Amino acid sequence: MNVTSQKWTQRGPLPLTFGFAPVSEAVWRRSARSGLEFRDLKLHAGSHGLLGAQHMRATAGGNRRGWFSDDVEFLYFHVMAGSLKLRRTNGEPVELATGDTLVLPPFDLDPNVFAFSPDFEALEFTSEGSFALIEDYMRRTGVAVSEPKVDALHISRDEPESYIVGNGPRSFFTYRDIGAIAATGNRMHIHIVGIADQPPGGTGWHNHSMDQFFMPFTGWLELWVEGFGHARLERGDAMFIPAGLRHNVTAFTKDYTVVEVCIPAEYSTDAQAAPADLAEASA
Repeated sequence: MNVTSQKWTQRGPLPLTFGFAPVSEAVWRRSARSGLEFRDLKLHAGSHGLLGAQHMRATAGGNRRGWFSDDVEFLYFHVMAGSLKLRRTNGEPVELATGDTLVLPPFDLDPNVFAFSPDFEALEFTSEGSFALIEDYMRRTGVAVSEPKVDALHISRDEPESYIVGNGPRSFFTYRDIGAIAATGNRMHIHIVGIADQPPGGTGWHNHSMDQFFMPFTGWLELWVEGFGHARLERGDAMFIPAGLRHNVTAFTKDYTVVEVCIPAEYSTDAQAAPADLAEASA
């Protein structure tokens, strides 16, 4: 997939350009302080520094200090494998297992008290100044804005009852909300999406009024994106698509699950005609 040949006119809240970060091209950087290594998912550059996303995993060594910075507006954290033990500033322990998530604020975790299993792996997504632009867009488009809820740490456990069939744009998906709407004051919605029923012919060509970021955790999907062509996304691949850009998910595996970040939390999904240059290839 060619991700450099096209430019996109902003239609959503953020100056987001299309981006694709396949795990096969990952460049990992090691942090001796934390005992972790990280790969950048290109979102910081693609959003002009307003958002960030990184994939992390355990390495040998390190004294496990300085895991994260609280110099952000919002943080979503998802344990992809293994386990993580944290401590809040009041001393309360926090334990996360595979599939569990947390969202901040409140920023009351001690960055220097944590431990992880040897197979630990996680996704971290942050807002680093996007809220003001998202809020302005919401007010201009009539979407309700509220103050972020900062008095409760929200943890979502990966449990079967957390997934609700059809609780989103598609009746053939299951959706698990992780609590980002309250933490961001309606500026972002984050859910884990899985397959309830295999959709005949995929999603069809469509676009959204939101800016979106997504990464598969299990299985794979194939999609076509206006101006960029075809890609297959597997575990650890990441993509972000600006509002208005047409795309068509043509195939899924039955075990497919993906995290999707929707900006803002309220948005429309509209069927679209296929782009002329991709209509036959993606049919």
